[in-house]
Amino acid sequence: MGRVRYPDVAKRTAAGVASPVRLIWRRDFWFLLGIAWLAAVTVAALSAGAGALQPAAPRAANAPVAATAAPTKAAAAATPTLPANVSVQPAGERVYSLSGPNPGVMQPAMDAQGNLWFGEMGTNKLARLDSRTGAVTTWTPPGGKYNVMQTAVDSAGNVWFTEQAANYIGRFDPAAQRFTTYPLEQPGGHSAAPQALAFDARGMLWFTEVSTGKIGRLDPGSGQITTWPVPALPGGARPYPFALVITPEGGIWFGEIGGGAVGRLDPASGQVKLYALADAKAQVFSMAADGSGNVWFTELEQGKLGVVESRSGAVRELAVPASLGNNLGLYAVVAAANGDVWFACSGSNALVRYVPGSDRFTFYTLGAPASVPYGLALDSSGRLWFTAAASPQNYVGVMHV
Repeated sequence: MGRVRYPDVAKRTAAGVASPVRLIWRRDFWFLLGIAWLAAVTVAALSAGAGALQPAAPRAANAPVAATAAPTKAAAAATPTLPANVSVQPAGERVYSLSGPNPGVMQPAMDAQGNLWFGEMGTNKLARLDSRTGAVTTWTPPGGKYNVMQTAVDSAGNVWFTEQAANYIGRFDPAAQRFTTYPLEQPGGHSAAPQALAFDARGMLWFTEVSTGKIGRLDPGSGQITTWPVPALPGGARPYPFALVITPEGGIWFGEIGGGAVGRLDPASGQVKLYALADAKAQVFSMAADGSGNVWFTELEQGKLGVVESRSGAVRELAVPASLGNNLGLYAVVAAANGDVWFACSGSNALVRYVPGSDRFTFYTLGAPASVPYGLALDSSGRLWFTAAASPQNYVGVMHV
């Protein structure tokens, strides 16, 4: 069974959040806190060359712009011969600039009104982009430490987020303009490092605690937090659960950021079943479940898209084609209602669609060089939204799929 903690709801304020140990955390787990930015810059440099890292001229803040144009004949002639199951085409995305250099856009979430919510690590803000107007509004979380990592929206429209360095789960009520924080445990004075978020069918909020090696669940009604420890990984490696997803039937799945494994938690018994990957050092960065209960995941620096098949329980790892020169830097993954799987590939500067039935990959190349596509979210119309960490002009984009 999990360990239950009862936080004092009356003290869930900025004053109730314990002081972070950011320097110690970064010293001990720098690869976790900085992995998005360090890996993104490295991948972009290797794949595109130093010249491609020069950003396009900045646009006016929050102004939507049609970003891509048809390729020239010269560019088409230079396109390499592609495998039969691979195609490449411009994304034709619409982009929204953000004010200020390097706001540090993170994993987004879409609400029912068509607003896209995301953290800005570089500005210590929680941000909202109105998809109808392009306007961006920001708020500063209480006790924020520049580490809003992932966001999720509940059925009432409240926005939830993980503040990794400040060591809490946060809730923001847009109507009341009010924050509530739920402090997490601090074993040895270290942050629990909350990362991924996902709601189950009952409205319970699940999350990963990277540094404690635990899966957590927060009851939004009572504030009760329950945690389950993840056992040692194959070979005895220490667990660092990072990614998280809940399948339609309620399966709790997680991915390890450095231990080459994915796992499933049974909350009733506390038992965890681990599935070893081909590479013991594989970094599972993001997870998504399709309508059939298959669990998809990206392997950050291994260039693979993985899946745990719901019917057989078999794990398959698919090599992402390196048709554009680089298949590394695989960040967020989402599953569309029709079963297509989308993921961000920084090394190819593209959003990629994989169609399981035909084993086909389509690379939608982004208009700006070295965009560093990072987070993804699908809206109710099936449009694919993404955050891009291009330096110095981060941006948000949307593509009709």
